[in-house]
Amino acid sequence: MRDSLTTRIRALAHQFRLGQSVAASQTLPVLLQEALNQRGSLPPDLIASLLRSQERQDWLGLADYLEYELVHTLTAPSSPTTAGDVS
Repeated sequence: MRDSLTTRIRALAHQFRLGQSVAASQTLPVLLQEALNQRGSLPPDLIASLLRSQERQDWLGLADYLEYELVHTLTAPSSPTTAGDVS
């Protein structure tokens, strides 16, 4: 499932780079929701950067955040929890 989502996020970034911002903007919330469901949470600064880029209509910046930052966040191993850690 993760590979499919990252592939679709990269394809979405490509759409933004090609100037297809209207269609891509309609797909963005769906993919972000899937990313949230898969990961449980996303870094608040990443979400803020995505929103700022979209508000400024900085489609290339938004594409970069999607393709590099979001994909990296989704493919990086989750940080281990310290629950039950007795040090």
